[in-house]
Amino acid sequence: MNFIRSLIELPIFVLIIVLAVINDDYTKFSFKPFEISVTVSLSVLILGLFFLGYFVGRLDGYVAGAPLRAQLRENKKAHKALNKEHEKLTSNFSHLQEDFQRMKAAAPQEAKGLFSKFKTLFVFKKD
Repeated sequence: MNFIRSLIELPIFVLIIVLAVINDDYTKFSFKPFEISVTVSLSVLILGLFFLGYFVGRLDGYVAGAPLRAQLRENKKAHKALNKEHEKLTSNFSHLQEDFQRMKAAAPQEAKGLFSKFKTLFVFKKD
Protein backbone atom coordinates (compact mmCIF):
# COMPACT_ATOMS: atom_id res chain seq x y z
CA MET A 1 0.00 0.00 0.00
CA ASN A 2 2.84 2.40 0.80
CA PHE A 3 4.40 1.63 -2.58
CA ILE A 4 1.22 2.58 -4.44
CA ARG A 5 0.82 5.72 -2.34
CA SER A 6 4.39 6.75 -3.09
CA LEU A 7 3.79 6.15 -6.82
CA ILE A 8 0.94 8.64 -6.64
CA GLU A 9 2.57 11.17 -4.28
CA LEU A 10 5.95 11.55 -5.96
CA PRO A 11 4.67 12.85 -9.33
CA ILE A 12 2.34 15.26 -7.53
CA PHE A 13 5.22 16.56 -5.39
CA VAL A 14 7.39 17.07 -8.47
CA LEU A 15 4.53 18.83 -10.30
CA ILE A 16 3.89 21.20 -7.39
CA ILE A 17 7.60 22.01 -6.99
CA VAL A 18 7.91 22.73 -10.73
CA LEU A 19 4.81 24.93 -10.56
CA ALA A 20 6.26 26.80 -7.59
CA VAL A 21 9.63 27.35 -9.30
CA ILE A 22 8.00 28.63 -12.50
CA ASN A 23 5.84 31.18 -10.61
CA ASP A 24 8.34 33.50 -8.96
CA ASP A 25 6.11 36.57 -8.85
CA TYR A 26 4.89 38.32 -5.74
CA THR A 27 1.30 38.63 -4.66
CA LYS A 28 -0.34 40.99 -2.21
CA PHE A 29 -2.88 39.82 0.39
CA SER A 30 -5.00 42.25 2.31
CA PHE A 31 -7.11 41.33 5.30
CA LYS A 32 -10.20 43.53 4.96
CA PRO A 33 -11.48 43.90 8.51
CA PHE A 34 -8.01 44.74 9.87
CA GLU A 35 -6.64 46.55 6.79
CA ILE A 36 -3.38 44.64 6.91
CA SER A 37 -1.51 43.98 3.67
CA VAL A 38 1.09 41.23 3.21
CA THR A 39 3.24 40.67 0.12
CA VAL A 40 4.31 37.06 -0.36
CA SER A 41 6.30 35.25 -3.02
CA LEU A 42 3.94 33.07 -5.05
CA SER A 43 6.32 30.09 -5.00
CA VAL A 44 6.53 30.19 -1.19
CA LEU A 45 2.75 30.50 -0.99
CA ILE A 46 2.20 27.53 -3.31
CA LEU A 47 4.65 25.29 -1.45
CA GLY A 48 3.40 26.39 1.97
CA LEU A 49 -0.26 25.78 1.17
CA PHE A 50 0.54 22.47 -0.52
CA PHE A 51 2.48 21.10 2.45
CA LEU A 52 -0.10 22.46 4.88
CA GLY A 53 -2.83 20.63 2.96
CA TYR A 54 -0.71 17.49 2.76
CA PHE A 55 -0.12 17.35 6.51
CA VAL A 56 -3.75 18.16 7.31
CA GLY A 57 -4.80 15.33 5.01
CA ARG A 58 -2.38 12.90 6.65
CA LEU A 59 -3.64 13.94 10.09
CA ASP A 60 -7.22 13.44 8.93
CA GLY A 61 -6.35 9.96 7.66
CA TYR A 62 -4.71 9.10 10.97
CA VAL A 63 -7.71 10.30 12.98
CA ALA A 64 -10.13 8.48 10.66
CA GLY A 65 -8.25 5.22 11.28
CA ALA A 66 -8.48 5.50 15.08
CA PRO A 67 -11.66 3.37 15.43
CA LEU A 68 -10.08 0.67 13.26
CA ARG A 69 -6.94 0.62 15.38
CA ALA A 70 -9.06 0.40 18.56
CA GLN A 71 -11.02 -2.52 17.09
CA LEU A 72 -7.75 -4.21 16.10
CA ARG A 73 -6.45 -3.94 19.68
CA GLU A 74 -9.69 -5.46 21.02
CA ASN A 75 -9.52 -8.27 18.48
CA LYS A 76 -5.92 -9.04 19.46
CA LYS A 77 -6.93 -9.30 23.13
CA ALA A 78 -9.85 -11.57 22.25
CA HIS A 79 -7.56 -13.67 20.05
CA LYS A 80 -5.11 -14.16 22.92
CA ALA A 81 -7.92 -15.19 25.27
CA LEU A 82 -9.29 -17.66 22.73
CA ASN A 83 -5.81 -19.12 22.17
CA LYS A 84 -5.40 -19.70 25.91
CA GLU A 85 -8.82 -21.37 26.06
CA HIS A 86 -7.96 -23.50 23.02
CA GLU A 87 -4.71 -24.67 24.62
CA LYS A 88 -6.57 -25.53 27.81
CA LEU A 89 -9.21 -27.52 25.91
CA THR A 90 -6.56 -29.26 23.82
CA SER A 91 -4.70 -30.39 26.94
CA ASN A 92 -7.98 -31.63 28.46
CA PHE A 93 -8.79 -33.47 25.25
CA SER A 94 -5.38 -35.15 25.18
CA HIS A 95 -5.96 -36.37 28.76
CA LEU A 96 -9.34 -37.73 27.71
CA GLN A 97 -7.74 -39.53 24.76
CA GLU A 98 -5.14 -41.09 27.06
CA ASP A 99 -7.88 -42.24 29.45
CA PHE A 100 -9.87 -43.67 26.54
CA GLN A 101 -6.84 -45.57 25.23
CA ARG A 102 -6.16 -46.95 28.71
CA MET A 103 -9.80 -48.02 29.09
CA LYS A 104 -9.81 -49.53 25.62
CA ALA A 105 -6.72 -51.57 26.42
CA ALA A 106 -8.27 -52.82 29.68
CA ALA A 107 -11.69 -53.61 28.16
CA PRO A 108 -10.77 -56.77 26.13
CA GLN A 109 -9.35 -58.47 29.21
CA GLU A 110 -12.56 -57.88 31.16
CA ALA A 111 -14.65 -59.01 28.22
CA LYS A 112 -12.64 -62.23 27.85
CA GLY A 113 -13.16 -63.08 31.49
CA LEU A 114 -16.88 -62.39 31.27
CA PHE A 115 -17.23 -64.23 27.96
CA SER A 116 -15.48 -67.31 29.31
CA LYS A 117 -17.93 -67.49 32.22
CA PHE A 118 -20.92 -67.45 29.89
CA LYS A 119 -19.25 -69.91 27.54
CA THR A 120 -19.05 -72.55 30.22
CA LEU A 121 -22.83 -72.38 30.88
CA PHE A 122 -23.72 -73.84 27.49
CA VAL A 123 -20.97 -76.42 27.09
CA PHE A 124 -21.98 -80.05 27.41
CA LYS A 125 -19.70 -82.30 29.34
CA LYS A 126 -18.47 -85.40 27.57
CA ASP A 127 -18.48 -88.56 29.57
